[in-house]
Amino acid sequence: MNTSNLRERYFKGKVYTALSPVIFLTALVWFTPDLLAIKVAHSFQLYLSLLLFFSSSYLWSQSRIKTSILSRNQALGLATIFLFSAPLGGVLTFFLNPVYGLSLILAIMLGLFFFRVPNQTETKFPYWFKELILKSNIMLCICLIVMLAYWLNPYTVPLNYFLK
Repeated sequence: MNTSNLRERYFKGKVYTALSPVIFLTALVWFTPDLLAIKVAHSFQLYLSLLLFFSSSYLWSQSRIKTSILSRNQALGLATIFLFSAPLGGVLTFFLNPVYGLSLILAIMLGLFFFRVPNQTETKFPYWFKELILKSNIMLCICLIVMLAYWLNPYTVPLNYFLK
């Protein structure tokens, strides 16, 4: 096995392991009673914020490594975006309601989805890395949309429990 296959397996394993609780919490909201589902929905946002913080710190540390896949400026830019999106979404959730906080995080994730890395960078991204980032971003966006659908559900109206 060469080192590029090991790097690919390492990255994919870490990303999919980190995303599995997000997917689990997204599905769990729909199969639990209303009062417990609200706590699960808040746990989802807390875990997503922690995931963004850890991703930010990982990208920040990768900006210091010369053999990193990302260049220094790209890693620092993404780390800054992740670092500010989590607390800003939490503030909107705490002071307004969860729909605004999740919508902000979704808008940032969709913005990153449409952000394209220029071809003339210091490092050439491997194909598997681009696909991994694309797939993980799509998974996060789908989970965020499903959670927004939960909060805006007109039949159970979970926002009424939150706003009381």
